[in-house]
Amino acid sequence: MAEPGRSAFNRHADALRVRHGKRVWRIGLDGGFSCPNRRGERGGGGCAYCAPSASRAPYLPPGDLTIRDQVEAGIAFLRRRYGAELFFPYFQAYSSTFASAKLLRERYDEALEAVRELAPGALRGLVVSTRPDCLDEERAGLLASYARSGLEVWVELGLQSAHDRSLERLRRGHGWAAYETARFLLADTGARMGVHLILGLPGEGRDEMLETVSRVAATRPEGVKFHDLVLPRGSALAAEYLLGELGLMHPSRLPALLADCLERLSPDCEVIRLAADAGAAEILAPSRRLSKEGLYRSVEAELESRGSTQGSLWSGRSAPRAS
Repeated sequence: MAEPGRSAFNRHADALRVRHGKRVWRIGLDGGFSCPNRRGERGGGGCAYCAPSASRAPYLPPGDLTIRDQVEAGIAFLRRRYGAELFFPYFQAYSSTFASAKLLRERYDEALEAVRELAPGALRGLVVSTRPDCLDEERAGLLASYARSGLEVWVELGLQSAHDRSLERLRRGHGWAAYETARFLLADTGARMGVHLILGLPGEGRDEMLETVSRVAATRPEGVKFHDLVLPRGSALAAEYLLGELGLMHPSRLPALLADCLERLSPDCEVIRLAADAGAAEILAPSRRLSKEGLYRSVEAELESRGSTQGSLWSGRSAPRAS
């Protein structure tokens, strides 16, 4: 059971306050990198659940913008909406290591310098979201160079499931083995690794979802980002849903399922997110979802009712290094 006044799970936002003294806000950026699935190199047509906008930050104006313009728009929005003071540039859209190391450095440096110029003293790190199969030694070395400079660097890997059959169903173009390779590439870089997981995938029940969480927990990531399966308009899964070929997990199941997942994570793994963050206008289904704060309260209440916390069922074992 959580101590009075303390959360039953390790919220990323709270951990950032401890490390930096205040909450750190992410400035969502589109580096213009595309991804191998959209380019047809590893599957083609994009992932089955992917939105046409590929998670572009909703506050960015439409059209092509320079990185500096995006940073400026993001800082203005976050200051106005939340009173934000500290920032991470967050390369969010598409696969943000899918380019030459030279181009990646140019884009990352441009974002970092823009934050330094527009918000002096507010830069705290760098976040890069990508696919497990879009990392190699050269790109891992690039990310390590930013960590060595004193920045808090997060590399978020879109794994989604530990089951290769599910990844094939989603047209990911990679399997679990790519994740294993990526995590070992990141192991000595000084960067923190976050893992994206989707709950409610086609063909997966509770046992399969919890197996994914247990396998990921054994690899000791610094953070996990949970997403419930939502269907963006224009995605392949949305087309299946409209044809009556796909059913969705009811949102009422999510709090108990998330509590099950959190019990199997390491207590020191930071929970970056509990559900997908998507605008209602973009989402075809499900039509009704708990609000973000409502979901957090429901998960806390579920854990409290069990007398449980994050890590209560964690095995404490680390995954062996592949030979």
